[in-house]
Amino acid sequence: MIRNKKYPQITRLIISIILLLNVNTGLALTDTIQLKILRKSQDLIDTNNLRGLEIHNEINTLKEKSIISDSTFVEFLTQNIASYFRDQSQQPNAIEILSTTTEALESKECDKKILLTLYLPLGAAFEEVGLWSTAMDYYHKALTIAQENDMKAHIARIYNNIAVAYYRIDPNAAIEYLNKSLEINKILESNRELYLNYNNLAAAYMRLEAYDKALENALIAMHYINKEKNADMYYFMQCNIGSLYTQKGNYNLAISYLEDAREHFEQSGNIAEQITVNILLAEAHEKAGNIAISNQLINRIDNDMIDKINNAELESNVRTTLAELFKEKKLYKKAYENLEMASVLKDSLQHANDELKVKNLEKIYINEQKIRESAITINELELKKLRSDRQIIIVVIALLILSITLIFFIIRSRMKDKLIKTNAILSEQEKILRDKEMELQHIKEQELKQAIDQKNRELSSYALSYTKDNEFLANLSEELKNLLLEINPRDKEHREHIRNILTQLKQHYSTDNWQEFRYYFEQVHPSFYDRLDEISSGMTQRQKRLCAMLYIGLSTKEISSITFREVRSIESARNRLRKKLNIPEEETIQEFLTRKLG
Repeated sequence: MIRNKKYPQITRLIISIILLLNVNTGLALTDTIQLKILRKSQDLIDTNNLRGLEIHNEINTLKEKSIISDSTFVEFLTQNIASYFRDQSQQPNAIEILSTTTEALESKECDKKILLTLYLPLGAAFEEVGLWSTAMDYYHKALTIAQENDMKAHIARIYNNIAVAYYRIDPNAAIEYLNKSLEINKILESNRELYLNYNNLAAAYMRLEAYDKALENALIAMHYINKEKNADMYYFMQCNIGSLYTQKGNYNLAISYLEDAREHFEQSGNIAEQITVNILLAEAHEKAGNIAISNQLINRIDNDMIDKINNAELESNVRTTLAELFKEKKLYKKAYENLEMASVLKDSLQHANDELKVKNLEKIYINEQKIRESAITINELELKKLRSDRQIIIVVIALLILSITLIFFIIRSRMKDKLIKTNAILSEQEKILRDKEMELQHIKEQELKQAIDQKNRELSSYALSYTKDNEFLANLSEELKNLLLEINPRDKEHREHIRNILTQLKQHYSTDNWQEFRYYFEQVHPSFYDRLDEISSGMTQRQKRLCAMLYIGLSTKEISSITFREVRSIESARNRLRKKLNIPEEETIQEFLTRKLG
């Protein structure tokens, strides 16, 4: 509410005049807004495609009607115009039309149920351009109206929409909302909504890698699909189920589902789904041990099908998957070729997507300004009508001009406030994204550190195991030597046999296993020696070995056992290494190497 403390009498007079004018011209104002929105929609629709031309003609028919109720107008807007723009990936246009209508209806305090039917597609459009916060605002507005009016079907649908918004960032939250929606839809017995709930639950559990739960929900979802009416959807679910059976190791059942799906998509000529099902089949056959069939399917995709894809994003994903499959089969050249092409496509798509996001946000921002300005335009039109009305006196016209001027400043002030709020929301979203990225980076670093620690423990275990083996062989050699001394010198055959065993033992435990140790070490720390050369050139092989063993945390005694050198010799080598690397006294060699090379 706007309060004018300075000029209360003028304000009351202006409000009275505006109310009087609204009584006489309210219907005309509504008609003007509707016609303005319909004309704007026609300007944005592309009549070069059949669907666009059909909607363009339907708008002309609607414009010829003298009176259009709010409910009829909104129904046509959401089910035809907004739906068309979203199908054409023109979400900013859908947002412009729906936002203009929403603001107009909110200002006249229309039936809340009509606003609910606007909030849902408007929230979905904002969600599709990445403005999650704004989308959630509209979903919660719709949810409040639905709950106040006990509109159970709408409540269930809104819960489902909120769950889809949470799907990528918080699968557990998505599952919570989907279960709420499912509980309502079970009572309503809506097959379509139940299918959506179970299918979305399967997807959420897949993101959590809970494959048993995902399979359970996918199988239930398929029972709610009419195979004759929605064949593509039915066999698409079969692909998902087949993939889940592959994850669970039930390859024969997976192949059975996937073969059915492949037969359908080959008959329908859907090349994208054909490629998807063939890739899933190749993976299932590969894991089932049917290598020849798997190779045949992969070669068919690579040679006959991939060039028919007209979607760059799909082709990029397919080539990435093919690269992984070729890599597993050690066909590195083909893997590299597909990976390189996928990388080029992804870079191109990323650039295009970034440009599209920027353009969409700019267009949404411009549209919001236009919506605010449209209020001024509407008032100017009403002013022209009032001027032509001979029954309105000059004083009323003067006061109306004054009222419009005040409204102009009020609207401009509100626009500034909303612009500030929008910028604040954008800044907050950017901060959330940065925090999320930092959190993900921290998680990745922790996972990498844990993996390296695990490998270091395995190396240490290997080194200690090798030490124990050598100690055992050394003790065994001493026992055999003592036995040799106890045997009668005349028993040459047995003495010779024992000497041969001693020779073999000596050759075994004196064998230099350093190369094997280095091989496993470099699997964990691939650039360790290169970086070691960078911080200190001219190091001997023994010094490099010592650095490697100290780096993974071996003690002096353990190094002595591995290298067959005395503890004192190892300690002397450590001291020489400290001097060569100029390591401070308060820092251990391991701490120094971790700081410099870790």
